[in-house]
Amino acid sequence: MQRRPSMLSAFRLSTAMFFGTVAMAADLPKEGTFSCTYYGFGTSKATKVGEERLLVVFDENGLTLSNGFLDHMSWHCWGWTDFRSGIGQSQGIRVGTDRAGNQLVVDFAPGEKHATNQTSWNNPGTFTTGTGQFAGVSGGFSNVIHTDFRPLVEGTYHDVNNCQGTYKLP
Repeated sequence: MQRRPSMLSAFRLSTAMFFGTVAMAADLPKEGTFSCTYYGFGTSKATKVGEERLLVVFDENGLTLSNGFLDHMSWHCWGWTDFRSGIGQSQGIRVGTDRAGNQLVVDFAPGEKHATNQTSWNNPGTFTTGTGQFAGVSGGFSNVIHTDFRPLVEGTYHDVNNCQGTYKLP
C-alpha cells in the first residue's frame, strides 16, 4: 500500500522539476556568448544576365539548437546573392520565433565573397530588432554556412550553419 503514494510523490516531484527546468531555461542572462547550429531548407531562383552575371534569390525556413541563446527557435529567411564573374556575396534577413512567440530579427550584411560552386563560407549576422524577451537586443555572430547537400527536389537546397556570437539585452 505504501508503494502507490511513493510513486505519486515521485511523479509530482519529477513533473515539478521538469517544469521548473523549462521555466529557468526561458530566463536568459542579460548578456553573454553562445554557439548554435542552424538547419535550413529552402527554394532558390537564379536569373542569368549575360555571361558574367548571375542573380539568385532564396526563401528558407530553419531551426536552431544552441547552448542557450537562440535555442529551439524556428526561422524564416530570405535574401539574395549577386554573382559577378562567378564570385558573389549573400545578404538578407532572418526572423526567428521562440517557443513563447517572441521574435528576433537578424540582418545579414554582404558576407564573405564566394564562388558559385563553393560549399562553405562565412556570412555574419547582426541582431537588429526583437519582441518580448528579445526587445532591445544587440550583438551578432559569425556564421559558417555549409551547403554541400544533395537537394531532394530541383530548385531546393539544404544548409547547416555553425554560429558563434554575443548578445546583450536591456
